[in-house]
Amino acid sequence: MTKQQLLQQIKKAGVVGAGGAGFPTYKKLDASVDHIIVNGAECEPLLYKDRETMIQGVDGILRGLEIMQQLTDATQVTIAVKQKNEDVLENFRDVATQRGYNFYVYEDVYPAGDEYVLVYEITGRRMPPGGIPLQVDCVVDNTETIINIANAVDKGPTTEKYITITGAVQSPITTIVPVGTTFKDCIELAGGLTTNNPVVLTGGVMMGGVETDLSAPVSKTNGGLIVLPADHYLVRRKTEPRETYTRVGHGQCDQCSLCTELCPRYLLGYPIEPHKVMRTLQMTGESKERVSMWAEHCCECNICSLIACPESLDPKNIIVDAKKLLREANRSFTEQELQSLFRDVHPARKGREVPISTVYQRLGLVPYSRSTPFINSDFKPHEVIIPLDSHIGQPAQPSVKVGERVQKGDMIASVPDDQLGVPAHASIDGRIMMIEARGIHISNNNDEG
Repeated sequence: MTKQQLLQQIKKAGVVGAGGAGFPTYKKLDASVDHIIVNGAECEPLLYKDRETMIQGVDGILRGLEIMQQLTDATQVTIAVKQKNEDVLENFRDVATQRGYNFYVYEDVYPAGDEYVLVYEITGRRMPPGGIPLQVDCVVDNTETIINIANAVDKGPTTEKYITITGAVQSPITTIVPVGTTFKDCIELAGGLTTNNPVVLTGGVMMGGVETDLSAPVSKTNGGLIVLPADHYLVRRKTEPRETYTRVGHGQCDQCSLCTELCPRYLLGYPIEPHKVMRTLQMTGESKERVSMWAEHCCECNICSLIACPESLDPKNIIVDAKKLLREANRSFTEQELQSLFRDVHPARKGREVPISTVYQRLGLVPYSRSTPFINSDFKPHEVIIPLDSHIGQPAQPSVKVGERVQKGDMIASVPDDQLGVPAHASIDGRIMMIEARGIHISNNNDEG
């Protein structure tokens, strides 16, 4: 099979970054690089999805790496994990030795899974500000994404998702569910709720979103569902309205700069300084736009808001708002400015990394730090909702009609060939019951005829 045929197969299978970003994988692999980095760092607290992919899916990861090397001509492969998962490397050691793969074990700190961090730690190279790994001859992919690459070539489309279901549930687990399974069904797999007012953090406690609708579907990018009571400190912080965090930040920020001094991108030398962005709360007009440019290269890891700020202000959301302002004003640092502002790595960087234990304690997560054993549930939901826009690029457009019967693996939505994006597929056998903005509903309850 030629390179273009392989890429087309990966595209048609709907493979996207499973670690959270959702970038179409066929596009990432259409390149020549010298280094592939397997991201098994499992950056977020409470999640064990990547760990389980490296236990349950060893053959898939190894097969996926073969395909990736064939596509990219990479001669180096490094499998990266955090110390908490170092034991899983034994599953790869024999084959890795035969193939010349390397291992990298990172301290249990946050955010160790950031590809800017991984690329620098493993290769010593820094991506340019706003850049991607390809610019420094690297490809970084999540462990589950690599399994999906293997499946795309050897088996079929991406229709299943590894996911951790934890927090305020009876029996936390990591399992595999069909894409589009509702949060409610996932929670039932974990024994049900232990709170009467649940809120779900999607993807992680630090960078994940907040969802109160338990009928929402699992997408290809969800790494975990973390259930917390609605009055939990973390939920209150994440749902604070813009008017509140802006008003409080305007009145209380004393420019101590701790948000900047602990920022992982700042410590790598990038032009991001959250405390300067906080100053924009005192500004208007051109000066506000100019100082907002210090927000441009934020990765939104939330260390500034949830860990660094001694007054529990919200620099991360102020930065998100500032980035929106920059897009609207079409303003950014010039290339010449970026070159002058891109500094050396901070000499105190390693001493300022945030231990995961600190994150657990600071955010009130210690009671939820429980084992999440892998359960092969073989779950077959009665209904799924297949998301159409869970990847970067053009949302998939439905290619089926209400009432039509489909089988697992059938393509039900597509993206034009000239657009960045991937198709969507049925994850169960059934009938199309509804097509709406959030996805295509498939039910196996009304299959007669």
